[in-house]
Amino acid sequence: MSTSSKTAAGPRPAREAGFSKDADKLIRRLSLVAYLLTRQNRPVRAEQIRRQVEGYALMTDDAFKRRFYEDRAELELLGIAISGESDDEDGGELYSLPAAAYYLPAVDLTHEELLALGACLLVLEGRFAYSKPLRLALSSLAEGRPELLEQDVVPPLSVLTAREALRANARLPRLQTAVADRKTVVFDYYAIGRDEVSERIVDPYGMLLVGDEWYLIGRCHRRRALRTFRLSRIRSRIRYATRRPHDFSVPDDVSLSELRDRPPWQLDAGGAMAVIRVSEHMAWWVEAHHGQCGSIEPEPDGGIVFTTRFAAARPLVGWAMGLGEAAEILAPQSLRELASEQLGLLQDRLDDPPPTATGRGGRTGRGTATSRATGDAAGRRMRDGGDWQVDVDRFTRLTALASYLLAHCGPDGTVDLPVERVCAALGTSPAELRADVRLLNLVNFGGDGNLLYADLKHRRLEVQCDMAGPALARPARLSPLQADTLLLAVELVGGRIPSASAGALRSAAEKVRAARQGPPPALQSSPAVSAADDAMTLLSTAIREHRLLHIEYWSEGRDELTSRTVEPYMVVRQRGEWYAVCYCRHSQAVRTFRLATMRSVRLDGERFAPRADVELDLYRHEGIPASRDYAPQTAAVWYSPTVARWVAEREAVRMLANGACLADVPYLDTPWLVHTLLRFGGQAVPLAPPEAVAALREAVLRLRERYETRPG
Repeated sequence: MSTSSKTAAGPRPAREAGFSKDADKLIRRLSLVAYLLTRQNRPVRAEQIRRQVEGYALMTDDAFKRRFYEDRAELELLGIAISGESDDEDGGELYSLPAAAYYLPAVDLTHEELLALGACLLVLEGRFAYSKPLRLALSSLAEGRPELLEQDVVPPLSVLTAREALRANARLPRLQTAVADRKTVVFDYYAIGRDEVSERIVDPYGMLLVGDEWYLIGRCHRRRALRTFRLSRIRSRIRYATRRPHDFSVPDDVSLSELRDRPPWQLDAGGAMAVIRVSEHMAWWVEAHHGQCGSIEPEPDGGIVFTTRFAAARPLVGWAMGLGEAAEILAPQSLRELASEQLGLLQDRLDDPPPTATGRGGRTGRGTATSRATGDAAGRRMRDGGDWQVDVDRFTRLTALASYLLAHCGPDGTVDLPVERVCAALGTSPAELRADVRLLNLVNFGGDGNLLYADLKHRRLEVQCDMAGPALARPARLSPLQADTLLLAVELVGGRIPSASAGALRSAAEKVRAARQGPPPALQSSPAVSAADDAMTLLSTAIREHRLLHIEYWSEGRDELTSRTVEPYMVVRQRGEWYAVCYCRHSQAVRTFRLATMRSVRLDGERFAPRADVELDLYRHEGIPASRDYAPQTAAVWYSPTVARWVAEREAVRMLANGACLADVPYLDTPWLVHTLLRFGGQAVPLAPPEAVAALREAVLRLRERYETRPG
């Protein structure tokens, strides 16, 4: 780097000590991009690049060729493709960086669309593991309109993540980096089915969000096949298997979008077809929630026949049993026999309750002091912006900072900005800003070919645009991670923000999807049931316009449909479900209603005056209370060793000597408890109260009689 260059800010500092190899790569790649952009698409020979661009000049021929190839490949992964063409004069290659390969394409977001995306950021920031790339992406899309992302009115919508899920989120940053860099990872994993911890070597292909839980999708070297790993079951730090820049390529036939939305009985390929009759009482629910998993044939009595492929029998039988007498498996005969076998086992255990001698393990599960302490720590990390937040790659962060600073320079090429303002706009910390400015000051491609010079003084940042500054003042194209984060944010809350028009986020997402370039998406979520979209649209309209809603609601606990007239105030996403916070005119009190159990929603023309005593901040920050917080009854339930590990993973249990466990299960109404225990296929038995035991026994007897005869 030239040290003779001087500016109004004084002589430039010499290269500072203490930079890592990664910092050297960043300076080199930023200098390369700046150099090629200032050439305005005029091709340049490799020797010129070697001579001019910071970091190449002192390399040997072989080292230069290797590093230049690596730098081009890494930039291409970010969607920045340097073009190469044959040089007719000397037989070598000429290189250029077309403007379209670097600059953000014209996404042409309308004012309403950008406002809607800004509302997504307002709802998710600080509560979403990918908040940082989301803010950076939106800052680029705003292009001089940052005020659209700084809304003061908080939308009547909240997204909350359970503390247990936050503990697993701490592994996201490392895994996301491994996905982006195609690095094979090594970790110890708890295989809950076999109750063992073993080392796994995995090529990570992408991340999948299901409810509150994150899953890693990748090729397991041990199994030599595609596998799914739940982050909360990783039992060690995540290590890289090698020191190579990249370890694998993602196969062309791997698609995360095809792996989501599958019910438990369809997780594996292949299988047979099952036929299940569902009564009119629950036909609407099956059609709304699982219609995409098979085919639906209506019956004259209002019921349906549901045909679905299944690769695993037990999950499908458990699902059908959970519907109680509203469902009957018609075919194949092997499924009917499995259902009959499970019902027989459950009746035997009800007649002769299993032993309950407590083992040495004592009480364990998510309710223990240890797990509560871990959850509190995760909550603190969430509030303090700790290590559970995924960041963008450093190159993207640096180009975003450079564009922001250079775009704010005045006609004289200088600007003086408060550090707090820069950090807030880009979602960065003062320490990160200082480190990034140090690197940007060293971007150079010979002589006076610098990008900018910036100096932090007394909480202010003094910036001077240099020769390459104008070339990078325009924002860079969105990296694949930024584009995927935007689309994920829209998927999580899109169309559910009552302050935004219903179509604004959908159209914004289509424009972002069209502008996205690079490898296939490696970030997905398993969305809420699509059938609830119409209900959400009407709910959003009612909240925005203060209009009454008439809902037909299935009370799962009482297993009955009721009609309600409600005044809706906000929607909350929690535990992977959407809830409406309303004032119910029937109950004369604030109530929460799960959207997935709304059979019908009708918008009323009558408007209501918002009630001052509805405490929305309580729901915004604390979420929807769990049933255990207000359930009037508790059942003592025995779980067999076959399922005890899964139960202990999500609730407090008392371990027994034989590997079984006991748990206190809160419940509102007996029908809910009966259907819940039927799903376990004889592996869960209530010991008390007597009314719950009697209710389950009666249900088992009626179902056994059905499955011991041939289907009609």
